[in-house]
Parts: sequence; structure tokens; C-alpha cells
Amino acid sequence: MINKINHLELKRKILHILIGIVALFLIIYNIINPLIIFIILTIGIFVSLLILKIKIPLISWFLDNFERNKDKNKLPGRGIIFAVTGSLLALQLFETNIALASIIILTFADPISHLVGKAFGKTKSPLNKTKNIEGHIAGAIISSLMAMSFVSPFLAISGAIIAMLFESVIIEIQKIQLDDNLIIPLAAGTTMFLIMRFLI
Repeated sequence: MINKINHLELKRKILHILIGIVALFLIIYNIINPLIIFIILTIGIFVSLLILKIKIPLISWFLDNFERNKDKNKLPGRGIIFAVTGSLLALQLFETNIALASIIILTFADPISHLVGKAFGKTKSPLNKTKNIEGHIAGAIISSLMAMSFVSPFLAISGAIIAMLFESVIIEIQKIQLDDNLIIPLAAGTTMFLIMRFLI
């Protein structure tokens, strides 16, 4: 089944999980805070725009090995830029436990959904024909189990399910498609916040 998964996408999803775990560790132990994340994001956007004009050795190698061809000429490093943006917004908008649960859902939901969907998926999602329901279910289960480290099982499961629903919908603003790395933590965090506010 693993041969159904594109080698580049496998590398990208593993990297996604590793970066997410490292980021969570750095946030939990107060090694980085929202200000530092904002500075990293600003530098990242600047470097992304700069690399369209000139090659920067280490970063160019990284992009050559992990970036999709369709993204190389638009906004290099788009996925990580949106993941950092989504994580920063979650930390600013929600209380700490919900923000951390949202970030861990981002870390695991999309990669697991993609990998399981490609390897074992048979049922196309009615919301997005390029995705599989089996992948969404796996993404929701694994990410909700991980999110239970920070919030109650009910909140974790609710946040993960809603995040996976939003992950399968293409959202555009002014013909710009929003990246799921931005949508997932905001959808998960908003769901958990509203449940805490009105139902618990």
C-alpha cells in the first residue's frame, strides 16, 4: 500500500509532523513565545519572497527536496508559512490548552489523513473528490487522541472532526485559496472554544 504514496508527499508529511512536534515542545517549555513566532514568520515571508529572485544555498536545497513544483514559483515554503501563521493565531486567540490542542491537531490530522487516504482510501469525500473518507477518519482519530494531552476527550474529538471537515473544503478569498495549515488550527480551536463557552 505504501507504493501508492508519492515519495515527495511522504517526505513532506513526515517533515510536517516533525516540525509540529518540535514547535510544540518549544512552545510548551517557553523556549519560544508568540513574539518570537511572529519574528520567525516575518523573516520566513521575507526569505520566501527573496528566494524567488536569488538562490540561498541551504534554503534552496530544502525547497528543491520538499516543495511541490506548483508552489515553487508562487510562494516558496507556503505550507510552513501558513502552518506558522495558523499556530500563531491559535496562540493569540485561544487559551493555552485549546491553542496547544489546535496545534497538535494541525501537526497530525492533515499528514495522517493524506497518508492513510492515499494508502487505504476507497471512498471519495463528497466535499472534495481528491480526498478519501478513510483518510479523514484516521486523521480525526489520531489527532484527537494526541489533542487529549491538552483538553478533554470531548473537546479533542470535536475539534479534530470539525478540523477534518474544514480541511476537505476549498476556501477561497478574493480567488486566493487558503491553505489547510491555516484552516485546521483555527477550525479546531474555534470549535473547542465555542463548546467550552456555550456547552460546558
